[in-house]
Amino acid sequence: MSSTCDLVIYGAGGMGQEVADLVGAAGADGAPWRVVGFVDDDVELAGAEIVGLPVLGDHTWLEGRSVAVVVALGAPAARRRGRDLLRSLGVAELPALVHPAAYVGKDCDLGAGTVVAARAVLTVDVKVGDLAIVNIGATVSHNGRLGDFATLAPAVHLAGNVRVGEGADLGIGCSVIQGHTVGQWSVVGAGAVVLDDVDPDTTVVGVPARIVSKRRPGWQE
Repeated sequence: MSSTCDLVIYGAGGMGQEVADLVGAAGADGAPWRVVGFVDDDVELAGAEIVGLPVLGDHTWLEGRSVAVVVALGAPAARRRGRDLLRSLGVAELPALVHPAAYVGKDCDLGAGTVVAARAVLTVDVKVGDLAIVNIGATVSHNGRLGDFATLAPAVHLAGNVRVGEGADLGIGCSVIQGHTVGQWSVVGAGAVVLDDVDPDTTVVGVPARIVSKRRPGWQE
């Protein structure tokens, strides 16, 4: 393995720009990644320069190229679709990326393609699935579990033994008390306080969190 490895960011929007900043900070801290540029399926962005990096083309640019890729799409369902597109192109390397200002404690495990942003904290025995996002200043306490594609927005706080299902999307500043589960593909609104389990495919908001809508299972497919 060479001392520097090429990395392409899939998604040139806000999340992609956050990831570019993370990789720059990690590189300054000795991580091996060198960002080649973005790929983005918005054809109008092809050839543009964003935060000093080129938009190389759409996802098909990756076909046949030996690069690592991070899927930097904010919506959980979009990340799942992005993962599937990359698989169809034969892209295998999806590294987990951790900002040097984050804390990842003992016996924590990060899945492929996971992003852990600045000032995030994962304490002990935290398991994170593939392509999850733990955003700026989010905290996951002991024995937490995050499913594939789960998203913790900035300043989300999970007490101990909280389970967050696949594709669940937790809004900025919300919190979940100890021992509860946020079901797969559910949504927790910004600032909500979750005191009970949240069923799959359910949106909750408020203090305490209350149900405002439900979606049919499989809606994201």
